[in-house]
Amino acid sequence: MPEPMPKITNPVLVDAMATFKLDLTNAEHERTFLQAALEAKYLIPVKAEKVETEAPPAEGERVPVRIVFQMMTNQQGDKFMPAFTDEVELRKNRNPNEVFQIAVMNFQDIYRFIKSQEGVKGAVINPFGSNLCLIRQQIIALGDVGGDLDKLQELRRQALEARQAQGQPPIQMHTNQQAAPSVSAEKQRDAQQAAIRQAMADLEAAKAAAQEGTAAEEENPITDELIDALKATLKKQKAVKKAYIKADAENDERFLLIALDAEGADIEEIAAALTSDCADYASLPFDCVPASNIRAKELVNSEKPFYEKKRFGIF
Repeated sequence: MPEPMPKITNPVLVDAMATFKLDLTNAEHERTFLQAALEAKYLIPVKAEKVETEAPPAEGERVPVRIVFQMMTNQQGDKFMPAFTDEVELRKNRNPNEVFQIAVMNFQDIYRFIKSQEGVKGAVINPFGSNLCLIRQQIIALGDVGGDLDKLQELRRQALEARQAQGQPPIQMHTNQQAAPSVSAEKQRDAQQAAIRQAMADLEAAKAAAQEGTAAEEENPITDELIDALKATLKKQKAVKKAYIKADAENDERFLLIALDAEGADIEEIAAALTSDCADYASLPFDCVPASNIRAKELVNSEKPFYEKKRFGIF
């Protein structure tokens, strides 16, 4: 049997992203972020599409397929590859009209793909959360030196000094790293930072426009099919006595809040089971909390449970 996909979490990267976003001009925080990005593993949405052939494959012959990566497009038509740090961020990517499989990739994998695709302008980490962009020039420059930040900085410094000695204008820097102290290097770094901020702003604008365009057409995300699927999974969870559900939103992110009356149980394990079994029936990600959680107080007090384990577990 194939081994299950290992759980991917990147707490160091998530923390470095949050710190860097407080001040995008801080070179020390930027370096910490880049180092964490280089060492991380990412969850990447992909599709396997059949390749059309002149003749159908013979019996027993493998059907040729090609791997297609999900892309995000800003309002200027620039394409960015989404990369997720963990399953919580990945669940925000739910779209009922698209079904993706998940590949685990490291930075060098992303670098090889983007370098081979001229039309991809970079990668965006956690596009539906607190995101950060790595633009194409950064990724290629970092990948070309195997992720060695010191080597990259030294190469840039040498190139800058050589061009200055020849009386030539400095070349455009391809990374956020600071070069040798000079007015030209600082201007290049400012331009690089401006490009990153603009890429992030463009993606945010595209996301907001997409949400606004579909808001009026949104239907109740809690369907009978979803409830039936949730009940079937919860029936296997002996610790769950009651469960409540409602559509909710926080920081402009919509989700289904599920409150679980399951004293002593591992809520994260139950949430993982619900996501695994029922995500295909939902248009929004699940956010599972104990029924005693303050976030569930209004839901538990005002709504009837959609699931309630009967005595002896009989429905």
